[in-house]
Amino acid sequence: MSSMRKDSAIQQTAIDSWVATRASEIRNLANLQSTTELDLDNIQNNLKFFASHQQEFEAVSFANKEGIVEFSTMNQIGVYITERTYLEEAAKGHEYISNVLLGKVTNQPMILFSAPVMNIKNQFEGVIYGTVTLKTIEQLMAQFRYGDSGESYLIDRNGYLITESRFQGNWKPLEFQLNSDILERAKQGIEATSTYENYRDMQVFGTYQLVNNGKWIAVNEIERNEVYRTFNRQLIVMIIIICIVLTFGFIAMLRISHHIEHPVQHLLKGVQRLKQGDYKYKIDYTSMKSAPVELLQLCEAFNQMSQNIQDNEIELKQQKEDLAGSNAELEQFAYVASHDLQEPLRMVASYVQLLAKRYQGKLDQDADDFIHYAVDGAQRMQNLINDLLAFSRVGTKGKELKSVDFEVVLQHVLTNLQHAIQESDALVTHDPMPTLLADSTQMVQLLQNLIGNAIKFRDANRSPVIHIGIKQQGKERLFSVRDNGIGFDLKYRDRIFLIFQRLHNKTKYQGTGIGLSICKKIVERHGGKIWVESEAGQSTTFYFKLQDRENM
Repeated sequence: MSSMRKDSAIQQTAIDSWVATRASEIRNLANLQSTTELDLDNIQNNLKFFASHQQEFEAVSFANKEGIVEFSTMNQIGVYITERTYLEEAAKGHEYISNVLLGKVTNQPMILFSAPVMNIKNQFEGVIYGTVTLKTIEQLMAQFRYGDSGESYLIDRNGYLITESRFQGNWKPLEFQLNSDILERAKQGIEATSTYENYRDMQVFGTYQLVNNGKWIAVNEIERNEVYRTFNRQLIVMIIIICIVLTFGFIAMLRISHHIEHPVQHLLKGVQRLKQGDYKYKIDYTSMKSAPVELLQLCEAFNQMSQNIQDNEIELKQQKEDLAGSNAELEQFAYVASHDLQEPLRMVASYVQLLAKRYQGKLDQDADDFIHYAVDGAQRMQNLINDLLAFSRVGTKGKELKSVDFEVVLQHVLTNLQHAIQESDALVTHDPMPTLLADSTQMVQLLQNLIGNAIKFRDANRSPVIHIGIKQQGKERLFSVRDNGIGFDLKYRDRIFLIFQRLHNKTKYQGTGIGLSICKKIVERHGGKIWVESEAGQSTTFYFKLQDRENM
């Protein structure tokens, strides 16, 4: 009985390994399709390649996210599978292993394995599924039959026979439901080895193991009378068999290790060469035909990636240089244009204001309105030019990054905003502020813009409450500026960072709409990023990340 228990454990490992290997093959095949856009030709080539090299699978197919079969080695193209469990599980991002099914064509028991095809954005694109017969399992079970009366078979948790019976040839899998003590023991999880009366009404020694995550029960039995007669002989035979299996297994393991290790070493070498900038390096895998399919396809994918990088390297370098030059020219143009416009505009504004002062009320109402519009337009133009000048100076006039105490920065901001805070009865709180490498002047400008906006866009029915939060996230500090103001619709979240873009009427809220553009440019100059979350009528929270170079 001890030998039977050991053999059952070996049997359990072999069955679970077989199931896990098939699931892994389908999973790897699905993962190969993770691209930006679904490429049906590539999927078809991969499935054909897989089917020709993996003999366990009788059929392999791909269905798109609508449940239409796009490719199948069983000529099922165009079939709808919308109500199949494996499609529903794949749509949730789950793999699936079916219970034992009877094939509609072969009428043989089989298992279906499936895995979702997700693009690089982790969006569901379809499902790859394949069917495997139980021939290998049948052969495996046959190896664990003892003597003339021994039997090894699989049943599901309802007692239905999954593999063929040794003694009842007319019983077909999934049609015969046995009832024996071993089934009840397995359901209750009690002692795995015992003496009992089996489904043939014979007194037997038997043992069971739960396999395939508990879906199946592997039963090994031998008639009690034969046990005593053949125990020693069976023990010797099993020892020999185990030695042979282990020997062949060890040899197979060495061969598999060689077949896997060789391409992996080439891949590692390729990665190192690619890391060093050698984009011309290619992996020669013509001598690795016996290696696993996935590794060969990985080698080919590496070669293609290396070629693509090589092709794009010069173009990207040129584009980067052109973009850097263009940005520098634009910044310089904005600075010169706004600076040179200051003097003529100041003259226009002065004379228009002089007209307003001298002739206000002396002409008709239309003249007064025209003068008012001219004065207002000149002032707004001055504000726009001043803001444009400030925007251009973020990149060109920024100071060298130095160690900055943000407690001091915040005190400067609160001092600058003292009148607005007192007038609105605002409450500003904050977490302990860090010390970071930054441009202190631009940090004052950044926080002053965000806190000033929180005060400006307050709810008329409640006093502003503003909190500045700080969190450590790896090598970055996450700042948040949260208020209880009027908020806005999140569909405008990208627009508010664009230059001269406003969400509100200028007559109700003053400003040119450039403040948040300056904030974005300041944060990006410091190697960070800024974004916003808001709920209309409730609150707005601006987030920005800065690198914590002080603690690197």
